[in-house]
Amino acid sequence: MLNGLKGKRVVVTGGGRDFGQAISVWLAREGAHVDLCARQLESAETTCEIIHSEGGIARSYLCDVSDAQSVSSFANQLLQDSQPIDILILSAAQWLEGHLGDDDSDADIISTVNSGATGAMLLTKALLPSLRQSQGADIIAMVSVCGIPNFTQSVAHPAFFAAKHAMSGFCQNISHQLSKDNIRVTGIYPPDFEVNGFDEVLDDHKTMGQ
Repeated sequence: MLNGLKGKRVVVTGGGRDFGQAISVWLAREGAHVDLCARQLESAETTCEIIHSEGGIARSYLCDVSDAQSVSSFANQLLQDSQPIDILILSAAQWLEGHLGDDDSDADIISTVNSGATGAMLLTKALLPSLRQSQGADIIAMVSVCGIPNFTQSVAHPAFFAAKHAMSGFCQNISHQLSKDNIRVTGIYPPDFEVNGFDEVLDDHKTMGQ
């Protein structure tokens, strides 16, 4: 799906840890120019350090996707660069587990829904002008298996399920809307997973962009 990544401009949310960090490093290794954000700037900078140490190109930004103003500020910074955004990867989402009413606060529920759905929608809307300037852009959303109808086999909180169902519907709808702009929208539905760190040198490790 993502052939010819060398020189492509990619935006990754939640790039400071877990899947967001892993995909940011992989993209840079394939030669992409990565703009990544995290709720804590230090986390985003750590990912950039990994990429830079291997000769890759990346920039770090602060963005709390659960906060509309933070999303707007991040988008405005990205749009200052005239190079079109070729790929937008929406991977940031706050994890919340447990049952409704069991030690969950109103703030937890609101933040979970905002980070898992609302923030991604607002960022996508803000970046559409840049995505439309690409020769053929991709929007890829990490939805989660929790966004599949009738799926219940997860310890995730109902608010997390709700956010992921919202993202699933969002992706399905805008995929038709944006197809006329040559923008492809893909929702990915992985199960719960764990991500290894980058302290292990892989046998097939290659120089960035090669």
